[in-house]
Amino acid sequence: MSERVVATAEASRSTGAVAAGPAARPAVARLIAGYGAIACALPYLALKVVWLSGGTLGIADLTMMHDTSMVALNAVTAGMDVVAIVIAVAFTHRWGLRVPAWVVLPPMWVATGLLSKFALEVPVTVITEALTSAARPRVAGGPVQFWVYAVVYTEFVGLGIGLMVAFVLYARIRWAFVFGSTTRAASPSATLDVQVSLANAAALMATAVGGLYVAWAFGSTVGLPDIAARRTLSSHLINGIDGAVIIGAGVGVLVLVHQWGRQVPLWLPVTLTWVGAGFLFSWGLWHMINVLPNTALVRGRAQDMAFVNLLGLVQLLAGLVIGLVMLFLLAEKQNEGRERTTRPAMASST
Repeated sequence: MSERVVATAEASRSTGAVAAGPAARPAVARLIAGYGAIACALPYLALKVVWLSGGTLGIADLTMMHDTSMVALNAVTAGMDVVAIVIAVAFTHRWGLRVPAWVVLPPMWVATGLLSKFALEVPVTVITEALTSAARPRVAGGPVQFWVYAVVYTEFVGLGIGLMVAFVLYARIRWAFVFGSTTRAASPSATLDVQVSLANAAALMATAVGGLYVAWAFGSTVGLPDIAARRTLSSHLINGIDGAVIIGAGVGVLVLVHQWGRQVPLWLPVTLTWVGAGFLFSWGLWHMINVLPNTALVRGRAQDMAFVNLLGLVQLLAGLVIGLVMLFLLAEKQNEGRERTTRPAMASST
């Protein structure tokens, strides 16, 4: 009987099953990260409610903000903020461990892709602008006043950091196998050939896109004819960060499917793939959401947008394919771990 209990406990740890004991209880770090993220999300939500209610707080261009497309975008982004708050609460409380994975993972993947850009690039922009543009007047442009950008982007940094920290702490309990395994597979997957083909194609797309961003970082203006003259040091640095994150998605998924460096901790390529693929998909999707209905944010720029539109579509497709490959690969690896640890338990019971 004792052997059966030990084997069953080992199976739970290796497959990421939810623990019922003290380990599953919200730790202080999870509570701080989760509720810190919520605190950062609330002011943004309050602004959206004000604007959707007809208020003019922080608005610089009333005509643009009252455009039907902008009202729709404000409603969508307000909804996204609510979803972020809900999943942050789920990450901090024990009941969140029982929420189906398909409810938690897709919105968190999209949130990681969107918010990682702000978490990585806003501090870089603030520092470089402070060092190089101290005397330059601040002109916001767009539909809102400068202080709105300052407040919202700062909140996005806090929301991104808090949400991602809470998710990592949550995932360490729920999907412990990711943090305790290597890239080596126990046996060939039945869908390995399909995974390799899709991963190779999507990684090539991601590398091409990431390479273009890196080229922009080093001064190339391919595809940027209308803004080349207005680029700053922070623009180049942001392009470099974008390129590195995107190329990381391609590298990560190739490590996963080809099992390069078989003793590499699984969490490392998973992190590269998760963040990079989410970045590709989320920002590609955001671009398409604006381009296809021709929202006020892009209206009147069609003649300069053809190349950028194509790039957004490639990002969307590459991110989606890489994300799906990662999902199926991890699901198979979890099932393999479950089967491997269940068999000894069944043998000991007989």
